[in-house]
Amino acid sequence: MSENFGSPGQIQPLSVGNVVSAAVRLYRSHLKSYFFLALIGYLWSLLPFLFFIPAVITLSWNLRFNNNSFLVWLIVVLIGLIVYFYALGKFLVNAAIISRLAFGELVNQPETVNAARSQVKPRLWMFVLTVLLLLVISFVLLLFFVISLSLLQTLQWIKPLNLILPLLNIVAFFIVLAAIFWFAARVFIADVLIGIEAHLDPITTVSRSWELSKGNALRIILILLVSLLIPMPLQLVIQLIIRGIIQALIPPVFLQQATADIMNGSTNAISFIVMVYLLILVSAFLVNAVILPFWQAIKAVIYYDLRTRREGLGLQLRDREI
Repeated sequence: MSENFGSPGQIQPLSVGNVVSAAVRLYRSHLKSYFFLALIGYLWSLLPFLFFIPAVITLSWNLRFNNNSFLVWLIVVLIGLIVYFYALGKFLVNAAIISRLAFGELVNQPETVNAARSQVKPRLWMFVLTVLLLLVISFVLLLFFVISLSLLQTLQWIKPLNLILPLLNIVAFFIVLAAIFWFAARVFIADVLIGIEAHLDPITTVSRSWELSKGNALRIILILLVSLLIPMPLQLVIQLIIRGIIQALIPPVFLQQATADIMNGSTNAISFIVMVYLLILVSAFLVNAVILPFWQAIKAVIYYDLRTRREGLGLQLRDREI
């Protein structure tokens, strides 16, 4: 696929189909490296579970012998939060490396995985802080919507409005849903910015994503909706295969018996259930590791497109199989 961009004033946005097609080509051409980066990221995501599950089980069994149980639980939770955010940062680093590599291919400046990792790895906590900032913003917006909807319900005492209140609720629901999609589109490339551009902090990252996506939120939403449909068949097939393997290895009757044994205080049953759920979790991570590179490639193409048109980089998609 080839797109020839002229001067900044004549630059046209990539179509939804072109963005998805470019992402598919990138993933297909770098399947092995992208998949292993995604897999490493999801393996890091297992770390909090590997910490909390043994910790909770151990503390639960020793609770009756520990007079300072509240202090111990508090320490465990604090350590667990550090472990969680560190694992989150490692996941985001590996995801951003995929986008950085994809962007390098688009601008004909390819990097090796090690070179990209050396640039992105030091920004681990920047990813975490940016996620926390976005969570705070999302919480404030959600609180605003909840208060607004609650105030809407207070109008039911007005009889004329009471008749159309159900309709108003439906309209309000779709407005909130549209606002959520719009906000997600405006900050969709935040992690890509951290992975590619230097000297960014959480606030400038969010503001730069906001600036680059200005006037393009609807198009990004359309890209996301189309992109959701692309991996669905593959994801469904993989899930069915993994579910079949798990059911073959662990028949449902074993789970029912283990659940009954847990009620009788069997430690072996608890260990068995934990192993089953860890197996299911790992299987889910494998499925997501197949899909993640596609989404990171989508982000890279969107970022490339927005920068090209807004900042007149004069770039073009490479006229070959990426």
